[in-house]
Amino acid sequence: MIKAAALYLVIIISLMIAVISASLLSIGFYYRLEHQKKARLDRLNSNLESGTAILLSPSYTMIDTVQHKDLYSDGKDSVLLQSMYWGVFQLNTVKTFELRDTLQHSFLTGLTDNDAAAIYLADEDRPLSLSGDTRITGDGELPKSGLKQSYVDGKSYTGKTLITGKIKVSTRDLPGLEEKQITELIKPFTADASSTSSARLSLSAKDSVFNSFFNPVLVYQLKASQKEISGIKLKGKVVLISDTTLTLDQDLTLEDVLIYAPAILVKDGFKGSCQLFARDSIIIGKNCDFLYPSFAGVFKPEKGKLQSKIVLGQDSHFAGTLLSYEKTRSDLQTMISLGKGTTVKGEVYATGYIKLEAPVSVYGKVYAKRFLMQKSFSLYENYLIDVVLNRNLLSKYYLSSFLLKNATQDKQVLKWLN
Repeated sequence: MIKAAALYLVIIISLMIAVISASLLSIGFYYRLEHQKKARLDRLNSNLESGTAILLSPSYTMIDTVQHKDLYSDGKDSVLLQSMYWGVFQLNTVKTFELRDTLQHSFLTGLTDNDAAAIYLADEDRPLSLSGDTRITGDGELPKSGLKQSYVDGKSYTGKTLITGKIKVSTRDLPGLEEKQITELIKPFTADASSTSSARLSLSAKDSVFNSFFNPVLVYQLKASQKEISGIKLKGKVVLISDTTLTLDQDLTLEDVLIYAPAILVKDGFKGSCQLFARDSIIIGKNCDFLYPSFAGVFKPEKGKLQSKIVLGQDSHFAGTLLSYEKTRSDLQTMISLGKGTTVKGEVYATGYIKLEAPVSVYGKVYAKRFLMQKSFSLYENYLIDVVLNRNLLSKYYLSSFLLKNATQDKQVLKWLN
């Protein structure tokens, strides 16, 4: 005879078996879901890398167009590709998706530069004179008259060789720039620039703005009364446009934004990364630190009567490109002025003069029609005195902009954004 209590044991054991079985089934179900999700994410990551490789390939030239691609023509590997100019660099976005899973990233690209030259001086039938502790490390593209030692202010040239590198003969003109991109860059200065954006916003004096590079660009048209920006943070896909001289205060935080104004004044002690575009002048104060990748360029109007110039103040550092441009040579040629104790890590390109006040260091390459050397109360033409031009000290990870024409350059990721 079976006792009645045994029935309770059977029921309890049956419940335990049911719970364990249900748990095992649930574990198996969720494991399968996670396994499938992991497989999708791995596939999406692979597609993300494939999309990035497509954007970096030399054959991809589609700008300002969203392109949909099915990578393997099976309907499962869809990617959206977009490339556009962001100032002097290219902004690229890759988005890949499957079911509800989506991965995306954006990045800036620049161009590698295998050019080993530290200096390009246009041939105006005059030599380049070196004095003091001047050192040129890297190849040189110089006038036929070449280099010579000089004695200035009681100092002779102290180096053992005039240049550490090979010498090529330069031409009367500087290496060309991409005119189509310059045309695009200066559009915000023109009267019909409003057509390039869907809306222009007003920037409050107390607004801090972060706009992801996945979003549409935010264009802020500054009021005439907004002559100075201070105390706020601006980061991401943001463009500021001013119709008057604009002052950037030292407590302003900028990262990756574009700024357009007829003239731009940067106060002493500023630190940040941005791209500055002006018509008349960009004046950067003392002890400023422009982080890579930064750009400062003046684009002189064809009928401009002023000398467009960039001034980098005493003991300031600039990582990126300084550029002065005019389409047709005028009597008042453009000028880039590097103050005492300044350091540039990148490129300095002047369609006119580069003015220097010793000591100055450029780790990269300089392009100029002529050098002006400020020494005490004297100004020397085509002299370098206590100037360091060193191509070898430029970081191997430095990437140039798309402005300079060079068929040997390759696109690489300059900065990951989102």
